[in-house]
Amino acid sequence: MLQSKELFRGYSTIRKTLDRSPYNWYGIEHQNTMDTYSRNTDTSFAHEPAPVRPTHTGDIATALFRPKMLLALVFVWVLTVAVGSSVAIYATQYTMLSDDEVEAMLSETERLAENVNVDYRPQPPREVQEPTIPVYPERLVIPRLGKELPVSNPQTRNIAALDEELKRAVVRYPDAATLGQKDGNTLIFGHSSRLPVVRNKLYQAFNDIETLQEGDTVEAYAGDDVYTYKVTRVYEASAESDRIPLVTNGHQLTLLTCDTFGKKSDRFVVEAKFIGKNI
Repeated sequence: MLQSKELFRGYSTIRKTLDRSPYNWYGIEHQNTMDTYSRNTDTSFAHEPAPVRPTHTGDIATALFRPKMLLALVFVWVLTVAVGSSVAIYATQYTMLSDDEVEAMLSETERLAENVNVDYRPQPPREVQEPTIPVYPERLVIPRLGKELPVSNPQTRNIAALDEELKRAVVRYPDAATLGQKDGNTLIFGHSSRLPVVRNKLYQAFNDIETLQEGDTVEAYAGDDVYTYKVTRVYEASAESDRIPLVTNGHQLTLLTCDTFGKKSDRFVVEAKFIGKNI
């Protein structure tokens, strides 16, 4: 009786070992192992026929087309479609502007442009250019006037916010070109005041720019890079008839005096063509 139990335990151990072995699919190693155990224990077993298994491709196909597997795949597909649709609907609802918001934004843009004499009308299509990283001016230097001024680059078109920026720096117009942008006009507005004494020197930031002459230089700094411009024209723009373009033939810098972004007024304008970077 004890010998039978030992044999049964030995047989169970071998079967478990063979079940974990890749060779037991073919029966060869299975049979050899059983023969070896039989010889060592003086015991014989009737060999069971080796199970016939399909090829690896057949295994995959059989597994995929089982009813439970098909049901699981259908469930995953339905879940993916449902989640994807929900995310798309959510993103659409929370990222698209309403008609009122679009109209308000356009009205604000047009009102700002009208107040500062900027031509906001649609421009004719130009050659498509490769996208580039915008370079925003940080400092403006006018050597002939001995001026070095900080530059603000606000993204808002809110007039009150832009007027506040004028107290801290000269201001690049929100829709104007950045430095070096081909066929773009970088518009920079700054206060000018004839008061003999002001507490905030930025109220006199663009004092005397009307005295600049053709050939004078203006430098715009972005980090360690210097963009140099040469003055080509100085004039007084009429609030009623003159418009400053946002698109030009070649890149240029335009300086404009500004009392406030909220009121139309005549202003001095300095136009300067881009002549080089770090020259």
